[in-house]
Amino acid sequence: MLPFKKSRISLIIAAALVPASVALADDSASSKNSDCTAESGRAAQAECRTRADLYEEIVVTASRRESAASDLPINITAVSGESLRQQNITDIKSLLQESVEISVADSGARFEDSVTVRGLNVSSVSANNLEQFIKTTLSYYMDETPLPKLGFRIKDINRVETLLGPQGTLYGAGSLGGAVRYITNDPKLDEFEAKVNTAAYQVDGGGISSDTDFVVNLPVSETFALRASAAYLDEAGYLDRAANAPWRAGEDAYISDPNPNKAIYKDDNWQEVTTAKIAALWAPTDNLEIKFTHMQQDQLAHGTNGANLLPVGVADFGKDCDVDFCYSDTDFSSFNTPYAINDRTIISPHQEYADKDFSLDVLDFNLDLGFATLTSSTSKFEDSSVGEADYTGPGYAFYGWAGFGPADTNITAYMTFDNTYEGFSHETRLVSAPSDSFEWIVGFYTTEQDSKNAFGEIVPTIDQELSWKRVADVADLGYEELYEGTYSEDAIFGELSYHVTEKLTLTAGARVFNYDDERHTILLDHTYALPDQDLESKGGENGKSFFKLNASYDVTDDILAYATFSQGFRRGGQNNFRDFDYPEWMAEIDGKQPGSYKVAENSRTYEPDSIDNLELGLKGYFFEQRLYLQTNVYQITWNDPQTYRSQAVEFWFPINGTENGPDAETKGWELSSRYRLSDNWSLTYATATTEGSFSETKTHCMYEDTSVSGNDYGCRTWYDGDLLGGAPKWKHNLGIRYNGELSGYPLWVSLRANYMGETNTDRDENGESPWVRPSYTLAHLSAGMDFGQIGAGMWVDNLLNDDSTLSHQGAGPLGRRMFNSTPRTIGLNLSYDF
Repeated sequence: MLPFKKSRISLIIAAALVPASVALADDSASSKNSDCTAESGRAAQAECRTRADLYEEIVVTASRRESAASDLPINITAVSGESLRQQNITDIKSLLQESVEISVADSGARFEDSVTVRGLNVSSVSANNLEQFIKTTLSYYMDETPLPKLGFRIKDINRVETLLGPQGTLYGAGSLGGAVRYITNDPKLDEFEAKVNTAAYQVDGGGISSDTDFVVNLPVSETFALRASAAYLDEAGYLDRAANAPWRAGEDAYISDPNPNKAIYKDDNWQEVTTAKIAALWAPTDNLEIKFTHMQQDQLAHGTNGANLLPVGVADFGKDCDVDFCYSDTDFSSFNTPYAINDRTIISPHQEYADKDFSLDVLDFNLDLGFATLTSSTSKFEDSSVGEADYTGPGYAFYGWAGFGPADTNITAYMTFDNTYEGFSHETRLVSAPSDSFEWIVGFYTTEQDSKNAFGEIVPTIDQELSWKRVADVADLGYEELYEGTYSEDAIFGELSYHVTEKLTLTAGARVFNYDDERHTILLDHTYALPDQDLESKGGENGKSFFKLNASYDVTDDILAYATFSQGFRRGGQNNFRDFDYPEWMAEIDGKQPGSYKVAENSRTYEPDSIDNLELGLKGYFFEQRLYLQTNVYQITWNDPQTYRSQAVEFWFPINGTENGPDAETKGWELSSRYRLSDNWSLTYATATTEGSFSETKTHCMYEDTSVSGNDYGCRTWYDGDLLGGAPKWKHNLGIRYNGELSGYPLWVSLRANYMGETNTDRDENGESPWVRPSYTLAHLSAGMDFGQIGAGMWVDNLLNDDSTLSHQGAGPLGRRMFNSTPRTIGLNLSYDF
């Protein structure tokens, strides 16, 4: 079977496939489509739609002024809302997985996932229930509003813009590797519009899912319009949850939650999502527009998109190993054991879910002053996530001493989380009118954001079993963490472009800002195993600045070359590490020296990290505009990268935090292209290669004095040349698309494939490499027809029903969890324009 499988993949890669997310901009598009009017006949309109697809011009606002994407001297892709719908891309994870420059390990709807851009990642990219461990070097925007994460579904979206490379001058903190911008549809003053779209699909072996949305645009008067949209996703599951492992039966069987008498929960990984948006636009004059927008989304993501492998000990020594503690949760061979039950069953005594809510209110103000446009955007957002997850393995480890080990009881622990992000932001900027000499942007930005991350360990019956346990607000709460923070920032920014000649343009940009960061941390252990902690800390910086220099040259009217030096940054913060009396019994086991250790000052906080990016690029049209090409090479210096760090205190319990590691370097090459084979056929290809590694050796010591008898307790060394994780060496997208007509009606067909190379799932650590996720290829097919007011489409995701591994979760007494690609999914879509 294996040789046949490899040949299938090779055939797919060679045969065609994937629309690279390239925004084509053709200056001749308007003239080519000048006869595309509402009065044109059906055949003429069909030809117009075919031309529009082949000569697609997407206007973007990434530079804070309207421009064709092909005219911007940066690596930018823009995908229209209609194109996203045709490809069945309805969420941010699906969008990012179509990018060759960005990598995200899809762990399913319940999880937030770490995102890697251009190799910039020094954190694990495995699934994690706790959001404080999720890292990204990509910033997210909903129109003009920066958000800590972006889970809003792609509905009633005009386009999505992806800017690669640091965007520190115009987009501020967090945009180390780039920015993703959702650009929503504005209300239209001169057109009534109503549209409904519904889709039904089924995953191989799962239930029937539905995804329905509608939009209505209502011009109330010549100066006022309303636009409203709503969507509902009812997604059926296809993976089962087993409350018990096969090797635990009879008296050893776990107690099932929420139904003690239920052993199997069928199709447990389902989700329901309701999304809504309403916008009001008032344009009292030709020069003034005021818009208010409210967005809201409620999402309940249930279950886990994974399946358990056998624990190493159970696989090697038999079913009693789980009770006798002979499994290993660190042995990388745990990736190679057989499935504990099968590839469609997760083992979890407790139900797992995340209940997510998002809301955003925005007031936008645009005034054309003639010499410049004044834009003001004020927003308020709230993003929350509440849920539960199984905690069987850590529960045994942390509470076995209290009689809750695997040999003592069939009671298992679970964890709860309650995370909230809310904030206010405002930006005002002036953007100069087009000019043959100078163009400029100047602006002011301010924000205040509050965050709360709460985590609890629940051990059923522990209140009654431990007579000395303190009473907590939550029943059977053994331990809890509460992280609260307030971040505020004020910044001024600007860019100045000078057109030296008709062909050469020089641009300089800068951003200067002040920020304050306050943190409050509470750690409470209700079993008295650990001392409590209540820590308040403050940090910040004034006058921090970052810059950008760019030179662009019009080689011809259709080809642009550019060179860029740009910087990006990410804010720093505080840790919760504490002074520690290292007991003799622990030191003896560790082979270290006991004593009282005081946390070093450079461990209590971590500094902002930043990158310096050097980039050379070329983009434009070739061969009589039949080929569009965008390519670039880059080299990035990553200064003081923020990487995870933990402190082991009593009983080796970890207090997790962040420290600045050694400087790192990434370098790579990116290419996106589209070739128009004929008036009906187009071929797309995109590829990217990147490699990142530490560029120096650095030792960080947790404590002030580690010199006692040569003791290196609390010290960690990162080595020059150790690889960063999260990004494959190569990614490829290949696709072919047909646009034509059938019986006089417009028809399109798209076949595409995505290849992702082997990926380190973490950074190299102390000379040891992490588990390497194998390479894989996924193929997709979609097609559709337009019957005037009615549109119909179909798609097949994962055409070859491949079961590639996309992510994983740590090993333990229930075995390592492996997250595989969603099985073949077949869907149908119908839309109606009123």
